[in-house]
Amino acid sequence: MATTSETGAAGRIAVLLLASLASVASAGDAPVFHYHTRHIPREHLERGRPLAIVTERNGLCDVLDDEKIGSLKDLGIDTVELRLTWWEAEPEPGKFDFSRFERDLKKVEAAGLKAGLMAWFNHPPAWYTGGTRFKCLVHGKETTTLSPFDPETIRCFDRLYREVASRFGDRIDFVYVCGSGDFGEPVPPQGVNHYKFSSPHSHVGSVTWLGDRFARAAWAKVSPLSPEEVIKSGDRATRLRLIDFLADRTADFMGEVFAVVRRHFPNARYGVPIGHLSDFTAGQNRPRVIKAMCRVSHDFTARWTGMAHLGEFGKSNVMANRVSSATRFYGCRFGEEAASYLSGENAANAVYEAMANGSTMMHNDYGNILRSGKANIDRAKRSYVGEPKTDVALLWPDIDERLDAVAHPDGSGRSIAEFVPKAAELRRRTNYEICDTGMILDGFLERRGIATLAAVTPIPPETEAALAGFRARGGKVVGLSFFPQAKEKAVVYRTGFTDGKVVEYVPSTGTIRQRSDR
Repeated sequence: MATTSETGAAGRIAVLLLASLASVASAGDAPVFHYHTRHIPREHLERGRPLAIVTERNGLCDVLDDEKIGSLKDLGIDTVELRLTWWEAEPEPGKFDFSRFERDLKKVEAAGLKAGLMAWFNHPPAWYTGGTRFKCLVHGKETTTLSPFDPETIRCFDRLYREVASRFGDRIDFVYVCGSGDFGEPVPPQGVNHYKFSSPHSHVGSVTWLGDRFARAAWAKVSPLSPEEVIKSGDRATRLRLIDFLADRTADFMGEVFAVVRRHFPNARYGVPIGHLSDFTAGQNRPRVIKAMCRVSHDFTARWTGMAHLGEFGKSNVMANRVSSATRFYGCRFGEEAASYLSGENAANAVYEAMANGSTMMHNDYGNILRSGKANIDRAKRSYVGEPKTDVALLWPDIDERLDAVAHPDGSGRSIAEFVPKAAELRRRTNYEICDTGMILDGFLERRGIATLAAVTPIPPETEAALAGFRARGGKVVGLSFFPQAKEKAVVYRTGFTDGKVVEYVPSTGTIRQRSDR
């Protein structure tokens, strides 16, 4: 599709931007903003390991202490999320021990705060030998975490959520819908080792975690080739089917868990953790997770768990935008969660990232909040919630990313690393939304009237057809030069909202200011 002078070889577009002529619809009534923090029991940690040290250093284990929990309301916090694992809750078959959870829940209630539940039921106790664990294709070893391919896993989740709801259902205000990943995210194992229940064998691996018998049986219905043969092959189409197979299952499993949670906690608020800088290397597709959960209900918040992770708004915001754009398209809410330990200097970046993406929920750890300083504490408490308005969007390079995930399951692929700086530079010139080829095929262009950007990535024929239809309706396909360079010497980021507000962020001074264009 030769659309500009920046077009490369046939079938590949250098850096294209599609700008539509339509604007985003009105946001309607502003939603309620919630500000969360969390508690991690010290009893869960393998103390002395690097991430355990950071966890304690950031105040996560002490946030329920009298002197800290008493200050949370003044910091703007309304909800404390409490951790619960199967590993801890059922030490013997059929014999439950919720004493530690009950202790922590009473502290939250006594402080006049709401309680959230983050249940990691994918981490079973040692006595449980049923079900199926993830199995690595490379080493032939199993993890201790349960595979979403085995139907027994969702049955275990259902039994455990039912038990928790029977005891605490009317005391839980928020449930974080957790899946198969080490941190409850919709991914396979990622190499977490700082919990007592962490698997001895765990690493980043994407499609290399398709070795269990249920995963193999499901894949055999798709291709006669084994996962190992596909990984070794150079056949692009089959490789794309393999990574899509994994991403589709992790997404569908989250939809199944969400249905279970809603059945047992019908009056709660709901969220889902969505993290990792690359989708498919982590074994997920963020928009597909959101879409799968929206098939169950639109009443949840998809929370990006890497807020301010890259330390600079232009880059950090690329990942947040990826998630927030999908929430607006598929019809749920967006939230932000701080990426572990944030420096005070990064705090304004974090606050603006939440505002610029229309976050209705922000989660921050106790230490991060204190280090942010009074000005950012006050900003976060009064965080402006509006729906971003833009008629420009970027195409996430998901084809290259998917191929990277199979060719480099260790995460060493370069497609996203090369895309992020270009997207960050563009954000200085204009706001945008991010979509991928799947969102386009779901009608992104028709429903929103916005189009998309690609950075040196293949464009599948069906996506080409959708782009042709977009242009026929009056949309423009332009190169980066269409957007003039920012005039200010200092970096200034601006976000316009459907209610007429404009919010600006100057990173060099940490200044966030609002004005109205009406």
